[in-house]
Amino acid sequence: MSNELGEFLRSRRARLKPEDVGFKAGRGRRVEGLRREEVAALASVSVDYVKRLEAGRIRPSDAVLDSLARALMLDVVERAHLFALAGRAGAATDHALEDVRPGLLRLVAAVEPLPAFVVGPWLDLLAWNPTASALFCGFERRPPAERNMARLIFLDPEINKLFCAGGWRGAGLVAALRVRYERGRPGLREEALIAELIERSPLFRQVWNEHGVVKRMHGRKTFDHPDVGEIELDWDRLTVPGSGGQVLMVYSAQPGTPAATALTLLSTLAATAAQPG
Repeated sequence: MSNELGEFLRSRRARLKPEDVGFKAGRGRRVEGLRREEVAALASVSVDYVKRLEAGRIRPSDAVLDSLARALMLDVVERAHLFALAGRAGAATDHALEDVRPGLLRLVAAVEPLPAFVVGPWLDLLAWNPTASALFCGFERRPPAERNMARLIFLDPEINKLFCAGGWRGAGLVAALRVRYERGRPGLREEALIAELIERSPLFRQVWNEHGVVKRMHGRKTFDHPDVGEIELDWDRLTVPGSGGQVLMVYSAQPGTPAATALTLLSTLAATAAQPG
């Protein structure tokens, strides 16, 4: 392979600061920007893989390219260029999601240890911080095509068990989709998403047929988490102006409560998992 891909990746990790992606800068850093180990941790690949990739010795898969694009905070144009350099321009065009502006990405990273993520108008996951991923049992573990909050909550068994604690039915989430469906112009991909959810999830089908259209902007949610047990969190749904319908979701807990302690533990687990080695 041409080494243009490796040069592009090196240039993009060099422009990022550790604090931009949730790492501590520390002392004695001899590398401008992010280390290979930090990129590897963020993209869930090995350090050796990043080295070989930057040397132009391997051809990455679509899933790895998608993870690298998110780890390096690439915008839509840069992401398409990354895929093109890897000889996968078609995949970049077919699966590209909305651009998340750099300031919003920095905000998502800065609110750690609070879990935060950005979704598009059809609830596609666009960006998240490590604690959000830890809360939801690993967003990175899910294939890019499945990273939609409705699909994950209603169709992924692990996340369904996590999210549907305490008799949760998903009325607000389904209402947000229904409002978008009835007022917007769903394309083939969105039509397929709704059809799949109706067919495969009896709960989604039941709530969808209730025709609820009230979108809640805040509330309280109980999670049944495999690592920290039951955790009750407040959530806020913040519309991002000028973003075409993107939404920032942030979960929080009152200081001094068991939920706040659980969030701190999740943040620690996420940071430990992201450390090189």
